[in-house]
Amino acid sequence: MRRLSHRFRFQLLHNWLINHYQLCKAADVGGGKGLLAYLLNQSGWNVTIIDPVTQILPRTFKDLHKTRTTLTPDKRKDVKRIDKPFEIEMAKEFDLLVGLHAHGSNLKIIDACKEYNKEFVLLPCCVIGEPVETKPGINWLESLVDYAQNKGFEVGRTKLNFAGQDTIIFSSASGKLQE
Repeated sequence: MRRLSHRFRFQLLHNWLINHYQLCKAADVGGGKGLLAYLLNQSGWNVTIIDPVTQILPRTFKDLHKTRTTLTPDKRKDVKRIDKPFEIEMAKEFDLLVGLHAHGSNLKIIDACKEYNKEFVLLPCCVIGEPVETKPGINWLESLVDYAQNKGFEVGRTKLNFAGQDTIIFSSASGKLQE
């Protein structure tokens, strides 16, 4: 199967989430313009973006069938946002924390999930802004898995079909994960 462009990572993660998790209240940490949150909300989820940089949804995007979707101004305002950096106590009101390239927040997401007994789904790309020292020969993804396991999480992993950093790691112990 031909790998898709990384521009479809939001749509691919959306499909994976709705096929593997029950509807829930989720935070999209570092959610940027909000395409993932918008797609999940359209599927019946209740998603809020937590990102210190205020952005709005694009006017158009392509779905996985490469059909262009245009969003009206009211749809573009429809995604809830918290325009602040993610802090651990923000996790209290959510069931699931999602980090799609959530620079500087991956370890905080895991810590918050431990503190408040929540679940996480991370698609991490790099250590930008993370409070860790990178060591030669140490893989960032494996470091995150090890970190989460040391916190007591059962960690699963899977790959999405796009070019680039395509591996998801997720906690899978609470029953929110669908069989």
